[in-house]
Amino acid sequence: MIHNERVRHMVKLQAFEDRKGKEYFPVLKYFRRDYVGLHLLKGFVSGTIAYGVCLLMWGLYYMEELMANIHTMDLAKFAVDVLLRYLAFLIVYLICVFIYAENKYSRARKEIRAYNRHLKRIINSFDLDGGES
Repeated sequence: MIHNERVRHMVKLQAFEDRKGKEYFPVLKYFRRDYVGLHLLKGFVSGTIAYGVCLLMWGLYYMEELMANIHTMDLAKFAVDVLLRYLAFLIVYLICVFIYAENKYSRARKEIRAYNRHLKRIINSFDLDGGES
């Protein structure tokens, strides 16, 4: 005999696995601090690369002006200015990465709790029936 309640919960579980399972199940392999820390480390590397690429593009665009004025420029001030802009960019970028990782982890925990509730209801329905399908 088909149990409509059990089938409904199984459909919800399968729909979750198809839609969000691939995104949320790997998140819970980590503790919150580890997950956020891993994202911050990735963010540091990708932010550094992105800033370097942008700096390279800026340097190529202004190459003629830089070469014409390099003998009159204060190179130490220029280096400090580039470094301060890098630090400001990195701080803002890492704050955004932190917020994203925290929200994703919280959302994944919430969704997995709902998934587990449906799973427990299915297990309990089997226990109540004596293991019959």
